Formats: sequence, C-alpha cells, structure tokens
Amino acid sequence: MSLLIRVIQRVKRDYFRAKYHKVVRQILATPPLKPGSLPFMLLSMVHQRDLHSYLVAVKSFTHFLNPERIVVVCDQSMTAADRATLKQHVAHIELRDADEFTHPDIPRGGTWERLFAIANFSPENYVVQLDADTLTVRPIPEVLEAIRAGHGFVLGEMPDTPIRSLAETRVNALPKLGPNAHVQSISEAEMVNVGLPSNARYVRGCSGFTGFPRSTSMREQMLDYSRRMGGKLGEDWKRWGTEQVTSNYLIANSAGTRALPFPKYSTPDCATGDTAFFHFIGSMRFINGKYEATSRHAITLIGSVPAREPSVTAL
Repeated sequence: MSLLIRVIQRVKRDYFRAKYHKVVRQILATPPLKPGSLPFMLLSMVHQRDLHSYLVAVKSFTHFLNPERIVVVCDQSMTAADRATLKQHVAHIELRDADEFTHPDIPRGGTWERLFAIANFSPENYVVQLDADTLTVRPIPEVLEAIRAGHGFVLGEMPDTPIRSLAETRVNALPKLGPNAHVQSISEAEMVNVGLPSNARYVRGCSGFTGFPRSTSMREQMLDYSRRMGGKLGEDWKRWGTEQVTSNYLIANSAGTRALPFPKYSTPDCATGDTAFFHFIGSMRFINGKYEATSRHAITLIGSVPAREPSVTAL
C-alpha cells in the first residue's frame, strides 16, 4: 500500500471518527435508564474511550430487553468522573474493577477479566455479554427466547454458523495457518490436541455479544481450558484474541447454544434492511458514516417510548 493511500485512509478515519463523536455525545441528553425486571444480567467491560459508546449500546439494548441487573467491569482507565457519568445514566449499575477478576491460570489484559467475571457470576445468573461497540435498533426476540429457555447464544459470522467437534474445528482451521497466522486459527487447530473431553465442541463466533446460561461449572471449565491451551501455545496464549477463542469454546459447550440468525445480527458490512443488532468491530467503525448514522438512529430511538417489556412471568 502506497504512502498516499495510507494518508488518505487516515484522513478519512479521522473525519468519520470526529463526526461520530459529535453525534455519540448526544446520548448524555437522553433520560436515565430505569431498572428492568427481566431475569438476566447484562455485563460489559468498559474503557474510558468507550464511555459514550457504551451508554448508547446499553440504552439501545435495554430499549427492547431491560434486565434486572447491569454490571460494568471497569478498565483501569475509568476515572471517578467516568463512573459518576455511568451512575447518572444508569443509577442501579454495579461497577466492579477489572482487577477483581484475575487468576494465575488465565492471561491478564484484553478482555480476559470480562470473561472471568462472567464465569464468576454464572452460577446464579444468566449473563449476556454486550460490547460497547454494539447497537440495537429493532426487536430481538431470539435473545429473549434463549434467556427464557436457559439456552446459550452467540454472534455468528455466516448464515447457520455451525457448532463443530474439535476434530472438525481443526480441519476448518488448517487452511488458515501460515507464518503470520492469527492466534485464533492456531488455537482452533490445536485445541483437539490438549486433552479436552472427546465430546467437546467449538463455534467460530464473536464474543462481543454472547448469552451464557447459568452454570456451576463454567469457572472451572474456563480455568482448565486456559491451563491446557497455555501449556500447548506458551507465550502465544497471551496474545490478543485468545479470550474470544475461550469464550467461543465455553459457549459452544453451554446448554442449547445456537448462533443468532445472520445477518439479522451482524457486522455493518453484512447488514440488510432487517438487521436488528449491529456489531461495529474496530476495523469497521470509521471507514464510512455507518457508525455515526446508526448511532444517531439509536439515540433517537432511545428518546422514544421504550418497547413494551415482556412479562417476567412469561419467562
């Protein structure tokens, strides 16, 4: 890629990022979120730079499904003022420090603390993990149905994203290996060789939006998986992306897990007019005006009358 093309791309990113941040600050003018009653926990890990984005994500999601508990695992970058802003907009929010959720058998940093928090909450809670770069703009009944049934869900990367055996996972990963292979592909190729249960499964999903049913074994399952994979991959197991691999493994082996329908739940490059849930992963946020426009739409939605909350007794 030539220097000129790189400069043009950077200028475009800066332009779309500035427009986005001007729009996303409008979330501060929306009403505070009222406590919900649906029996699940909504959990996110938030960095200071994503504070306003998170408020749009959580308020747009709860416009359709408002849980009884909302938890934020605060990155070390979060200041007292940032926490006060969260409390101002979500008075019942539970703020926890990332340092609370560490263990010698799992890496530090990235989003490992988030996943370990989920594992610690899972014995008594159905936990929905929500990234700060997500937006909900239409009803999401598939999520409610999964919560009602106590089944897991995960964002897929294609229509009918399959849940595979570990042997099938290795076959699928092998063509992706090479000198510069991503640690996710390396992990997917090796997990069949680390002594995991013969009936274990894996799904190539995205940890940005995942529903974990209640489980008394998830914490130990996570630690066991990390010990085995760390023993196999060594320092590579500390690379960015291994938390997502672990999340995919855990959710694939949770009760009744299915991938959410695609592209109703998808990244913006695959979205259609019927897409209800968007995940604006890093490489897709500021290449055009979609993140800004979808956020503007979500903020307008947040200011309207919330969708009628399903009855708790229906769950």
